[in-house]
Amino acid sequence: MFPNESSSALTARANFERTGFHLLRPLFSSEESAAWRDRINAIFGLPAGDAAIPAIAGATHTLADGITTNREFWPIIFNERLLSAVRGLIGDNIRYTQHSDLHINLPGGRWHRDNACREFGVGQDWDERTEPYRVVRIAIYLSDYTDSGSSLAVLPGTHRRESRLGRYEYMLWNKAPTFMRKRGHNDKVPHWFITNPRRVIRTQPGDCVIFDQRLTHAGGTLGAQSPKYAMYLSYGIDNSHSRNHRSFFLDRPTYSRNLPTELKTKLAETNLLLAGI
Repeated sequence: MFPNESSSALTARANFERTGFHLLRPLFSSEESAAWRDRINAIFGLPAGDAAIPAIAGATHTLADGITTNREFWPIIFNERLLSAVRGLIGDNIRYTQHSDLHINLPGGRWHRDNACREFGVGQDWDERTEPYRVVRIAIYLSDYTDSGSSLAVLPGTHRRESRLGRYEYMLWNKAPTFMRKRGHNDKVPHWFITNPRRVIRTQPGDCVIFDQRLTHAGGTLGAQSPKYAMYLSYGIDNSHSRNHRSFFLDRPTYSRNLPTELKTKLAETNLLLAGI
């Protein structure tokens, strides 16, 4: 509990601790979402507005660390409403842990976790005896479910528990997309789950989902007339779990090991720079 918290903030934090996710609807207006889509289109050399729809025509475009490495996206990192929401959920001592991406039409794929140690209960992410694990993924969706199929499926509580039967089901369902992908039907398998409650968040432009990096989730099935746009980044409290998370992703060649100097300076000035960077 934090000093001076309202009852609504306490409720949001308690729900987040229990379920592992929080929906901030909306973070951006429809107009702002359209502007972000145009900025993403420009990154990939696509036309602006509705002209991008036929130009994309079902293609997938991704840029790992796109928010970190492109200055025009930095305002998202410092968005005061987003920062306030994150602090309310995991604590005031938050830092930017990178793990940023820009996506157009990235297929939903398998059930998965986004943390470094992805098998439940195995590895340092699950050891909270000394320091709590408070690293969150920020998923910002810029498309409407009705014309893009944009959604996020989550298994509430799986950042805290996973039954043996649930583990077997997890592995079983994940065999189906692999089988279908080999036959060119990656997006034809819905994300069902029997042994754990499932929540499907059908997004509206500007929706933001904040979730524990250890939460089991999957992107929704695509295939509608309009493309799905999404932006991702990450924060965590200043401890070893956050540093481990950032290091895990920086081991991939697609992520920038060195923050742009101007961004690093601004993170330091706003107390968002992770110790050791």
